[in-house]
Amino acid sequence: MKTTTDYKFEVSISEKAYDHKPDKKTEVPLIRFAKKTVDINGFLEHMLEGYCYAPVFANNYRHGNNFLYSYIVSIDVDHSLENMNEMVGRLEYKPTCAYTSCNNGLNGESRFRLVYCFEDRIEKLDEYRGLVYAIFNANHLDINEKVNDDFKYDPQSKVPSQLYFGNGTDTFEFTVTDIIYSKIDFDIYYNINNSIDNNISYSNSNKSINENHTYTPTNNIHLNDTFDDEQFENDYWNMRMENILSKYIYVFPNMEHTPLPEVDDDTPYIIYPSGYIEIRRWWRKRLDGKPIKIKDGEGRRRKLFINGIIRRLINPSISFDNLLYNLLYELVNYISNYEADNIIDKKELFKIARDVMSKDMTNYEHLRGKHKQFIVNPNYCIKHNLTKNEVKNNAAKMIRHQQIGELYDCSKTIKENVEIMKANGLERISEPTLKRWMKVNNIRRYKKKA
Repeated sequence: MKTTTDYKFEVSISEKAYDHKPDKKTEVPLIRFAKKTVDINGFLEHMLEGYCYAPVFANNYRHGNNFLYSYIVSIDVDHSLENMNEMVGRLEYKPTCAYTSCNNGLNGESRFRLVYCFEDRIEKLDEYRGLVYAIFNANHLDINEKVNDDFKYDPQSKVPSQLYFGNGTDTFEFTVTDIIYSKIDFDIYYNINNSIDNNISYSNSNKSINENHTYTPTNNIHLNDTFDDEQFENDYWNMRMENILSKYIYVFPNMEHTPLPEVDDDTPYIIYPSGYIEIRRWWRKRLDGKPIKIKDGEGRRRKLFINGIIRRLINPSISFDNLLYNLLYELVNYISNYEADNIIDKKELFKIARDVMSKDMTNYEHLRGKHKQFIVNPNYCIKHNLTKNEVKNNAAKMIRHQQIGELYDCSKTIKENVEIMKANGLERISEPTLKRWMKVNNIRRYKKKA
């Protein structure tokens, strides 16, 4: 994948624009198309004006047998409780662009279209359908998810000959990422037998998707995603989950955050190391203090996947066995299968672990995010019989004074020192603060030579 504004693609655009959603019986059969070459902005301008679009067909006649190729894959979101920007923001594989459809906001539900653009042609019907499933799998979306008894995603998104309406109404909104994909970006997700989505049915009757697909993934690069220890492999498939956790508790480290530096009991704080990351829990607790487990419908699979990614960021050399054990720990302690329509079992957990081990971790550095500068040393609190809150402010002051000392230059004026400190990331610094620090440390003011 790449991000670029220097991209154009061919697409079929309707000859007529509509200021409403075209009627399926009276207007849709009369829609005629012409092939055009557009960039992303040009494409969205057509959608704003109310034109329709579709893949490229022989003789511009939209029919499955006339399908020639497409540079785009579209996913229709018909019923969503989150708006377009919220959904795009959380997707791992974001669409090239997205726009709201005519009925957006109807019945309090969001309706929009995700448009994925490719630099290479999608030339076969089965290849197109396979990529639709791959995009769902890559984003850990359930293609059969329902909202208020309606399918969240339009099933017609899987049909290569599907036409899509623009939005010539005042409900039009859009977002652009300018991310352009290659088909190989979805190689690992194309293999339907490795799908982590139990809801997608791949029955023998659906041979166009399951058995007769002609798209063969290439460059499918994985890290080690197989068992290292035969005994653990045998135990994993044959023992109860809780028994596995008990047996291997001292074998596989359960690291939930970047290791912190060791300090003695007389140091009131522990500085977070650069690049620190931790698994953040859903801190909803029962009366007994135990966390409430994540239920079906609350993104359980996505949570397991992200927690697996975080564990790789914490420990870049983590083994497949260790990762799988950690995900099993997550499943048993923080995920609920109670009354779930789709049980997450050991087989599916194994697939999630393989998915995690296949990823290029440079794409997930953003998960580190921002964190506080330090935490209070609990051993210091115990030794000196103090609470964390009693130590916190004093520790912050000590750290700030240490940073000031590291940056202070006695050859410069107070004003110059403050400017230098701010430039080096010391935001909470002012001339009065620096003067107080100098007084505490018996440092005289700078004086110009006569």
